[in-house]
Amino acid sequence: MLEFIYFIYTHSGVAMIINIFFLNMMASLFAKRKYTNFFTYYILPLVIYSAIYFYPEYALHYNLIPYFYHFMVLMGINLIWILLFLKGSIPQKMIYYLYFFTVYKCIVFFLGAFIYDYQYILDRNTYILLDMGSSVIPIVSLWKFSKFFLAHPLNTVAKSLDRKQILLMAYCPLSIFITFQMADPSVQFNPSYFISISACLLIFNLPIFYYLFTKFGENNESRLQLEKALAETNAQVARYRYTILIEEQARKERHELKNKYFYIQTLLKEKKLDKLNTFLVDHIGELSQDDSGIYTHNVLIDHVLNTKLLQAKKYGIKTYTEILLPEKFSINEEDFCTIILNLLDNAIEASIKEKNPDIQIYLNIKNNYLVFCIKNKVGHDILKTNPKLHTSKNNKSAHGLGIKIIKKAVRNSNGMFDVTTESNYFVATVMIPVETYEEKAINKVFYNSNKQTDEVTLTR
Repeated sequence: MLEFIYFIYTHSGVAMIINIFFLNMMASLFAKRKYTNFFTYYILPLVIYSAIYFYPEYALHYNLIPYFYHFMVLMGINLIWILLFLKGSIPQKMIYYLYFFTVYKCIVFFLGAFIYDYQYILDRNTYILLDMGSSVIPIVSLWKFSKFFLAHPLNTVAKSLDRKQILLMAYCPLSIFITFQMADPSVQFNPSYFISISACLLIFNLPIFYYLFTKFGENNESRLQLEKALAETNAQVARYRYTILIEEQARKERHELKNKYFYIQTLLKEKKLDKLNTFLVDHIGELSQDDSGIYTHNVLIDHVLNTKLLQAKKYGIKTYTEILLPEKFSINEEDFCTIILNLLDNAIEASIKEKNPDIQIYLNIKNNYLVFCIKNKVGHDILKTNPKLHTSKNNKSAHGLGIKIIKKAVRNSNGMFDVTTESNYFVATVMIPVETYEEKAINKVFYNSNKQTDEVTLTR
């Protein structure tokens, strides 16, 4: 009974499981064609593989067939099937195909080096159990490998690569596969030729790895520059819109002010001083109530801070700010507002998940450095569980760029960026060198999203 099970195992067992793993992985990565169904895609290749696999042994009365023949049959059928029954780019399919079966080939050689040497040392039953038990390793390894491919598909990377670069990616597994295939004892390749050819094949992987690494770095740098440029453009557009809103508001207030002056003049002519006094008290109160928000003499910074504070208020997040800035100072507004936008976005997003959230913002100048510090309440130490601050969102390629953009903007400004946790708060601090102008007024603003205090003006 054990011999029969071992016969089935050696002739088709593991190979069929590997075949299903590969076809299922490819079906998840590429769309099936209209005429593809479960039978044609999964059952039919297994039937054809078994027929091609068993027929030579049957015709030769079960004489030993070289192992590489069975391996090439498995690879050939899978290659034909993914080309016939799946849509998509052929170069991308070939990369998945070569990487998958190269890993399979490496695992087989790894096991063979340890197991097949015991074939004539151990008794027959012990060797059979050892050989069959070792099949768990390639099955689990290739299952994990297919999961890795599904988690990191090539379709997003391939968009930034040309055909030459995709072919270079395929060279690495192809060279390793050919090397292992020549080393297969069933091939009986000349050892002297094997060393020379394998060395030539493998040595080209080094410059290819270097070239692809530099290309990936350039593409990543370009993407970050594009994100930064987009953030700067959005900040400029926001500044223009805010300026227009201010001008429109000023025109409306001038028109309303004329009407109020006319009404005051009328009350004076009619000597209705009581009504005049009531009117002035009411409107002075209204002006005090309307005098809200952050004012730093910088329209763009004001707009960014006020917009984000309003957004936090909509989410029920308490905000506290302490801002102490000169009327004029030299700084790259676009870079600094990019930093503010991303830090506030991160703080608001994190605070939404907390109970009784609050955000504290500190902005001042110390020792010729513009210091921007933002604190948001957290329920646990984020730096312990996520020290590199990776995004927790599903689409990691589309999210998690905020910290990178912040670091890039800080580097452009020759500044410093640091994150810590203290007393249940996540603290992000940015320090950027600035040049201040002497003998200018300093405005100190204390702002609370729930209660607005009066503005205090200090003169240096």
